[in-house]
Amino acid sequence: MLGLPADRLSEAEEAAGTALAGLVLPTSWQDADPALRRSVVAACRPVGAVRLWHVTDERPDTDAARARRDCLRALADEWPQAGPVADQSRLPGLNALLGLTALVCRMPPEVWLDAEEDLLDIYDTYTVGGL
Repeated sequence: MLGLPADRLSEAEEAAGTALAGLVLPTSWQDADPALRRSVVAACRPVGAVRLWHVTDERPDTDAARARRDCLRALADEWPQAGPVADQSRLPGLNALLGLTALVCRMPPEVWLDAEEDLLDIYDTYTVGGL
């Protein structure tokens, strides 16, 4: 989940769309060419993402709808001023950024990247949690 100030949502969407437009995104961040990683990270820095929550659901029988509700509940507990975006389909740039961030989150924890190659470095606050 991505946290952005509501009054900057359009600006962040435009920045994310511009950053990722025309890029052939890798299927693995770990195996991606370092030059591509640096290019994508540099392009995504202006998005202005305030906070990222990386939540894992360790209950294999949970469906996607339940996991989403649980994530939103956890978000509301941690950041009560936040509210979900009702129509996420109108935010293709931010959705692409979240998808790309999910790639980075799949890397083994022992792999360390320099800040200019680590997409997670674009977020002001990065939190890992579980449900």
